Amino acid sequence: MRKVLYLLLFVFACGLTATARKVKPVEYGGSVNLIREIDKNTIVLRTLGYGKKEANAREDAEVRVIRAVLYIGFQGHSKLINESETSFEAKHGDFLNTFWEQKRYKDFITGIVSVGSLEKVKGQKVKSMPFDVTVNVKAFRQYLIQNKVGGGLGFR
Repeated sequence: MRKVLYLLLFVFACGLTATARKVKPVEYGGSVNLIREIDKNTIVLRTLGYGKKEANAREDAEVRVIRAVLYIGFQGHSKLINESETSFEAKHGDFLNTFWEQKRYKDFITGIVSVGSLEKVKGQKVKSMPFDVTVNVKAFRQYLIQNKVGGGLGFR
């Protein structure tokens, strides 16, 4: 009976681990680059998404782009958050967990186009795929203001 109980607990724990969402993209390298400005409110960014399937790579690319808009910024566009990533995540952890878990970041992505094919990454058990992701930065900034996060918003 005890072995059955341990087995059930093990299976349950594995199930929880399998369904847990990652908030941060996996660190395989790559960068996020500004491709063009459609207008002052909308930009197109290129990045590599990583995953075993195209859908996983697409979602990874979306998260990478949104994190870059928040914490890094681009030529002609400063980052949305004027504090360190660690500090911001410590202050607004509940907001960020909801934002990532409920995939609210997708509300600010107005388009995503693959610009290459899914290819194996040498030395890794993962594939990568390049994407051009269009982001409405004005709407994203307004969302952060409405939710009273990022006191020092820096996007122009």
